Amino acid sequence: MEKELFTQIIKNIPSVDYGLNGLEVHRSHTKEGTMYFVTAHEEVEFSVHSHAEQWTIVISGECTYTANGETKIYKKGDTYTIPANIPHQITLHKGYSEVDYVNNPLDGEE
Repeated sequence: MEKELFTQIIKNIPSVDYGLNGLEVHRSHTKEGTMYFVTAHEEVEFSVHSHAEQWTIVISGECTYTANGETKIYKKGDTYTIPANIPHQITLHKGYSEVDYVNNPLDGEE
C-alpha cells in the first residue's frame, strides 16, 4: 500500500482534476499566490507550458525537469524555482510528491 504523505488537513483542501491519470493535486488560493500539494501515483508527463514564478520543494520521489535545453532531476529534499514565463516540461515519476507556491493568486483559474 502506498504511504500517504499529506495529512487530512491537506486532503481537505479542494482537489483539482487535470485529466492526467495518477495525478492528485490539492490547490489553495491566497491573495498573494497559489499553493499546490501534488502527488504522482503513477508517472505523469506534463507538456511544455509556462506560468508565473514557481517555487517547489520535493517531498518524495523524483521528477525530471527540462527548460532552455537543459534537463535536471530533482529528488526528495531538493528545492527549485521556475522563473516566470519560462517554457518548461516536467515529468513526475511514480511516488513523487511536492509542495509548490506559484506567484499568482489566480493560478490555474485563468
